[in-house]
Amino acid sequence: MFTVNQTNREEHLASLPDDDIIVLFDRKCVFMCDGGARLPRAAELRTSIGEEELLVLGGNLNRHDCWGMQVAAVPPGLLAVECRSVFVTQEAGFASAVSRCRELAEWRSRHRFCGCCGSRLDFSSSDLAAKCDKCNALYYPQIAPAVIVAILRGNELLLANNRRFTDRVYSLIAGFVEAGESVEDAVHREIFEETSLRVKNLRYLYSQPWPFPNSLMLGLTAEYDSGEPVPNDGELTDIQWFPLDKLPRIPAPGSIAHRIIKELAKK
Repeated sequence: MFTVNQTNREEHLASLPDDDIIVLFDRKCVFMCDGGARLPRAAELRTSIGEEELLVLGGNLNRHDCWGMQVAAVPPGLLAVECRSVFVTQEAGFASAVSRCRELAEWRSRHRFCGCCGSRLDFSSSDLAAKCDKCNALYYPQIAPAVIVAILRGNELLLANNRRFTDRVYSLIAGFVEAGESVEDAVHREIFEETSLRVKNLRYLYSQPWPFPNSLMLGLTAEYDSGEPVPNDGELTDIQWFPLDKLPRIPAPGSIAHRIIKELAKK
């Protein structure tokens, strides 16, 4: 189980208790012990990671304080595991810890100077915020909400191939919520913009943090209302209705798209 900690302090590796858990990662991978079975503890990294490195707060994982640190190379004795595969191979608390640490590290790396006056920012030790001491501007981690929608027409599911996908994968329609929009507005706009379809009877399912770099995926279902599916935005190469018992290749396990599609196919 993972629980977040709202404070924002930094610590040297040397000052942490031996059993504290370290989420060590680069832009694509998290580095693990025992052939990818577990995350390293603070005591295991002190000889391979420079003491000058600062750690960003993560939270508490299985009753151990959890910290995150971004590094440029694989430390000796650790295995690089692609971050996305964490959502497939590890329990939910582990994935939450990796998500939080990666998102906080990304936020810190992009908020070093004030966007209002250009002064250096200081990170609060009592709140999850960066503050400018010159103009008092405050900056908090910003999450980009996105909708991902399973559109049903009877026993058929609408799936689309995106030009960025490999191996002819088909997935659900998704897009970011824009400024001033409700989640419902975003669903109707994205679906019409991408497919020319109108939908009705939206139903929220669940969400998934997606730290690549800072999204929150909001999963929903919708019923087909009208229109013919046409790829409109240049991203989609093909859109089709598929019977739920004859689906094409879908996204890998661990993604919210895979979970939604599989659950619908079982009904």
